[in-house]
Amino acid sequence: MNTLLNSAQQAQVDQFRSFARQHLTSVSEKLVSREACLKEFLQKLGQQGYLGLHVAKEYGGSGGTLLDVVLLVEALAEMEPGLGLTIGNHVAVIETIQKFGTEQQKSKYLPLLARGEQFATLAFSEESAGTDFQAVQATVRGASDLTLTASKRWVVTGDFAGLFLVLAKSEENKLVMVLVDRAADGAAFELLKDHKLMGLSSAYVNDVEFTDLPVNATNKIVGDGAEVALFAMDVAKVVLASAAIGLIDGAKGQAVGHAREREQFGTTIGQFQGVQWKLADLECDRVGARLLVQRAAWSLHGEPGLFRQYASMCKFFAARAARLHSGEALQIMGAAGLEANSLTARFYNDAKMMEVAEGTSEFQKMLLVKELNI
Repeated sequence: MNTLLNSAQQAQVDQFRSFARQHLTSVSEKLVSREACLKEFLQKLGQQGYLGLHVAKEYGGSGGTLLDVVLLVEALAEMEPGLGLTIGNHVAVIETIQKFGTEQQKSKYLPLLARGEQFATLAFSEESAGTDFQAVQATVRGASDLTLTASKRWVVTGDFAGLFLVLAKSEENKLVMVLVDRAADGAAFELLKDHKLMGLSSAYVNDVEFTDLPVNATNKIVGDGAEVALFAMDVAKVVLASAAIGLIDGAKGQAVGHAREREQFGTTIGQFQGVQWKLADLECDRVGARLLVQRAAWSLHGEPGLFRQYASMCKFFAARAARLHSGEALQIMGAAGLEANSLTARFYNDAKMMEVAEGTSEFQKMLLVKELNI
């Protein structure tokens, strides 16, 4: 018996998988190689209503929750896990605006983001500042008329995102968050390096520079900058964790198919206990990780006081499971999986990236210890 999803949600999962088969099967590899346009695929998701699954109805969304998003991303990630990184940033900005934004910010940006007419991303990291937010050197000066100067690194979809949630320090040396609208402020925006990553390669990751950028004071996010940033990362890591489940699904399909067909010593390799036990371990961790990810997504609204704890646990557990079992799937594939362009090899590289992106596994443990009040 399904312990979490009701019949309507299960029907939604079937719908997401059908969409992925129809629209992603033929372009997943092209998204990785950049032969297909990522922005166009994301726009297709927006037109389908999938980018607004968790946006309140009064702002043009479906009125769902983060759980709906993770079900979507898991279905997509079975073919292309890198979409979890891209969608995770977009979703994190939406949830941040919904939780901390003013009515003006919500009415202005949420409908655009829900329809995929504008894409959003996080701009937190710098050369010497990752999860150590206090090391951020970006500055916001002024009161009513703000001026932003920042050199941000590892910005997902930096080349085409229209809305950036930027972490900076005020003149009082306090962490603050501001929304930078590319359409309004593009004149002072500079796109720098396009990072070529070992995995999650469909995601565009850039360095961006904001130099004396005028920012309307109405685009400042109310609240402590560090807390807002942690919340945004919590959301992004849950979405990426759901992509890890999709990755395990994809690796499982590759490994099981090969185990059924590959013959050695007079039988298929799936008859060997060593292979069987690898797949049994995979299945246990896959189901356990999925339940933990769905529990984390539900807790955003169902039990918000525990959201950070569950977000860190699901990211740590799902990313580790993805790395372990994509490696075991590669082992089962043998030489067939060692080709540089093999899907199993790509999954393995993607999985390792997941242990680093949106906060390393070590950082998740630090947060867990803090939440456990040890």
